[in-house]
Amino acid sequence: MSRLKISVVCCDNTPEKLSQIVEIEVDSALLDELVLADTEQQLAAGEAKGLHNAAHHEQHGPVTYLQEVHEGGFSIFVGAPDSLQETFIGTGGRVAFIDDQGPGHGSKVGPDGVRRTLRVLKGHLELPS
Repeated sequence: MSRLKISVVCCDNTPEKLSQIVEIEVDSALLDELVLADTEQQLAAGEAKGLHNAAHHEQHGPVTYLQEVHEGGFSIFVGAPDSLQETFIGTGGRVAFIDDQGPGHGSKVGPDGVRRTLRVLKGHLELPS
């Protein structure tokens, strides 16, 4: 079994539930067992989304949105809405979104666009305590 490093965008433990990024490692076999759907995506340079949350699935409730970047990359903006912190996820990077409360996160595609795989996983990935 191989272990994969994943940056997870999740809610912090404050009453505001601000988004933050936590680094974890997960067995690739576990991820394969959790997949509900996967989609190949190609986005143009500069495409952006303002603050939003990781939405729940209509049938399965809380889910994890796992993205693996194949080419290019995108930035994720987390933290307090008036002082967001930027993290770039480039080629080979993996990021999961489980921040389903609070103000959420923002994102913007990098200058070279991005080609990535989006996987929807059952439930939320487990974070260290």
